[in-house]
Order: sequence, then structure tokens, then C-alpha cells
Amino acid sequence: MSEMNNDQIIVISEPKKRRRGLLWVGAGAAVLLAGGSTFALWAANDTFSGGTITAGDLNLEQLADTSFWDVSNDRADAIDTVGASDGSQLGHEITDVNTWRVAPGDKLAASFEATATLEGDNLVARVGIDGLDQLDTAITGVNYSYEVYYGDTLLVSETALPTAADAPLLYLSAPATGQDSGEEDATNGILGSTATAVTGAAAQTAVFGMPATTADLNVVIYASFYEDQDGDFRYQSTDVTVADRTDVQLADTLGDLTVSLSQVRDAGAQFS
Repeated sequence: MSEMNNDQIIVISEPKKRRRGLLWVGAGAAVLLAGGSTFALWAANDTFSGGTITAGDLNLEQLADTSFWDVSNDRADAIDTVGASDGSQLGHEITDVNTWRVAPGDKLAASFEATATLEGDNLVARVGIDGLDQLDTAITGVNYSYEVYYGDTLLVSETALPTAADAPLLYLSAPATGQDSGEEDATNGILGSTATAVTGAAAQTAVFGMPATTADLNVVIYASFYEDQDGDFRYQSTDVTVADRTDVQLADTLGDLTVSLSQVRDAGAQFS
């Protein structure tokens, strides 16, 4: 009896082990199946029209070779218009400035003509003279000033030339056309229409609007061998001149001066 009972126990226990093994494998397969399955949820999309972003432009090109003029106001032969200016400062052209010799009471003009290009909805640029901080002023008693013209319209009437390396002569802003809701950046009117001339410190903060993407400018740098006393920048007997011969044969070098146009983001009516 006991042997028969043992045999029955063995027979019964083996199927139990087998079933447990099958159940374990089945559970593992179910886990893998759940982990790899996906469920579709609602989704939608639509197509929207795009656009094109286009870069603007900033450029300055020489319009004419630098010209030099004797604009001494007490010279009878000062009868020609300097560069592309408005004719208010007359002179006669100097063929070779390197052979011309300045004397107390004289006034020399260097005319720089260039075409400025500004194309950009938020584009304001500084017009400056690079190299002012390196200007070699060896001659005692020579004073520098400048004017700026747009065509024959005076933008900056004659004022002392700033000497800081990054000092502006004035600012230009690109045309407002295309800015959509953007406002005009000009603070001193549009060139050729509402612009009014400025002078002194006001010139270094003035922002003139471009009427189109390009505009011809004439920057005139003056070297006066006297110290103006009444603000008219014209030599008179009451102005101060150098009387001694200390600086005879010395020279001021203007060769490293360059008219420049550079973008800024801290000038204009809409920039803060």
C-alpha cells in the first residue's frame, strides 16, 4: 500500500511542476506583448502658408576720387563749387595737394563723395570718419571742421570735427517702406523732402531718413589755418593765427582718413 501511494505522489507532482512552468512562460509573453503595443488616439493637422526671410544690405561705395580745394574766403579766384556741395563754400580745385603749401589764414577742403546703401526694416547706420584718433596734426594752429551734403542739400552745416575714434558725423536710417507696423526711425526728417540742416553737437545725434535704398552723400572736411572766433568759419582779421615760424615745413597727414558706414542699434526714434 505504501509503495503504491508513493508512486501516485510522484505522478501527481510532475504535472504540477510542468503547469507552473507553462504559466510562468505565458505571463512573460503577456508582458512583452503589452509593452510593444500601440493605441491610436485622436490627432489632426493642417498646412499653413510660409514666407521668405531676406537679408538687407549696407554698403558705401566711392562715387568720385577725393578732391582738394582752396576755399580761403579772401581769395578772388575761389569761384567754383566744392565737390557735390550746394555752392555755399566756393573755392578753386588744387591739382596736387602734396605740392600745395598752407599759410596762416588759409582754408583747405577735402571732398569725399560716396553712395550709401541701406536696405533693412530696422537698419540705422553711423556715418563717420575712421582714423580721426590717429590724425597726425603736426602743424600748430590748424583747426578741423566738416559739412555733409545730400545732393545739393546741406545736412550738417559747418561744425567742429569730432576727434573720438567712433564719433558720428550723423546717422542714416533705411527707408520705412516694408516695415508694415514698424515706425520710422528718422528723427530729423527724410532726405530731399523734410530734412533740415543741423550743426554742432546736434549733428552727432541726428538721424536722417533715406528716401530710397541708396543716396549720394558728400562729406567735406575743412582744415583752417586759424582759430575762428565768431562761429562763421570764415577768416577775418579778428581770428587768431600763428605768428611764429615754429612749424614751418611740418605737415598734417590726412591720408589715413576713411569715410565709413556702420550699423548701430542705439540711435533712431524707435530704438531704446
